[in-house]
Amino acid sequence: MSDNNNNNQKESLWTCFCRRFSRKENVRETLEDLIEEAADSNDSCDNLSSQEQLLLNNVLYLKDKRCGQIMVPRAEIVAFQKDGTVQDLGLLMTEKGHSRVPIYDQSLDEIIGMVHIIDVAKALMKGQQKAKAAMLAGNKLKFVSPSMHVLDLLNFMQKNKVHMALVVDEYGGIDGLVTIEDLLEEIVGDIEDEYDIDAEPEIKQQGKNVIMADGSAELEDIKEKTGLDLAKNIEDYEDDVDTLGGLICAMVERLPQRGEVIEAADNVNFRIIDVDSRCIKKVMIVKRHEQETKETSATTK
Repeated sequence: MSDNNNNNQKESLWTCFCRRFSRKENVRETLEDLIEEAADSNDSCDNLSSQEQLLLNNVLYLKDKRCGQIMVPRAEIVAFQKDGTVQDLGLLMTEKGHSRVPIYDQSLDEIIGMVHIIDVAKALMKGQQKAKAAMLAGNKLKFVSPSMHVLDLLNFMQKNKVHMALVVDEYGGIDGLVTIEDLLEEIVGDIEDEYDIDAEPEIKQQGKNVIMADGSAELEDIKEKTGLDLAKNIEDYEDDVDTLGGLICAMVERLPQRGEVIEAADNVNFRIIDVDSRCIKKVMIVKRHEQETKETSATTK
């Protein structure tokens, strides 16, 4: 009985697709309409589940995405120096939860290859703990431009059995890293296994009026842990804002610099402690005293 129901659903969806496709110029527009109508649930053809809507949306917009948009930024790349020992390399991979790590010469801009955790395990079983990591760096990586389309890179990786690519800037320096898992996650969402390490954003209360938080910290988590509600005036901004870094960028409409102090509503200052070329890494949230705020306002007047 359930099989018949499923067949009816598929036929209904196919009928909806054919009807709309006859009025549209291409398949893309037809699918976009179906997803939008399913999300609104105002159409009789609403048998797309939320997961199916997500997958279709991701596939539709994947062709417009480029490697520079999804790469792990340079500051977050986990790599290992070629003269380090195999034992230390194994400890690093275990600590970080990575099965593949790029190996570099003198700097990250001089990548010589990549090591897989299986190669490390084989070397350790042979008693080569003190051997240099360079001896295992036989796996080649692909170097790509940040403007390369994600679908083109995925196609290359599939055909050539390459699992990691390094994104280079116009001067040949390493700008970021992309794995085949990153590419697949653009379609199906986050993929976590039993060895993934959850790096929860840090939120620490330091004294009565000071909070240290990662830029990736959720505003709701900050409220829950410290009682400070930074999302009260969130409707003032056009962009969807969920994190502390996102809120600050929405406020100033740019990426602030390290050391910059930004005044916010409700007697709060944001001091940017750390920032890279793409996002805010660490913020000091300082609650201004009411008297200090009044004096500042009087001076301004």
